Amino acid sequence: MTTIDRNPSPSNDDMEVFLEAAKFELPQGFIDFYKEANGAIIITDDEYIVLWPLTDLFKLNADYNVAMYAPEFFIFGSDGGDTAYAIKKDTGYIFEIPFIGMSMEESIFRSKNLNGFIKFM
Repeated sequence: MTTIDRNPSPSNDDMEVFLEAAKFELPQGFIDFYKEANGAIIITDDEYIVLWPLTDLFKLNADYNVAMYAPEFFIFGSDGGDTAYAIKKDTGYIFEIPFIGMSMEESIFRSKNLNGFIKFM
């Protein structure tokens, strides 16, 4: 069983600011999901996933120094522990990467789109 606890939707202004700043490929379904929810917590029998609020994504990527350690990625969530979920900027595909040792070499492909990622988890 999967439970998705969605945050309230972001404002249209917040969505426009994000899209203006995102100069990379986004996964199919990403914008549709975030128009409905400014982040979410997803709980399955085996997984716990936090999709960070759209309004915090650029700040959190800066705080985690993603541009320095894994510049090909943009993190959008985590498992609440040591694993991040990221968009590969050139393809829009979703990968799992560790927060410590963050790099392309340590990444694991998860899905070509957000719906597939959620279903996979």
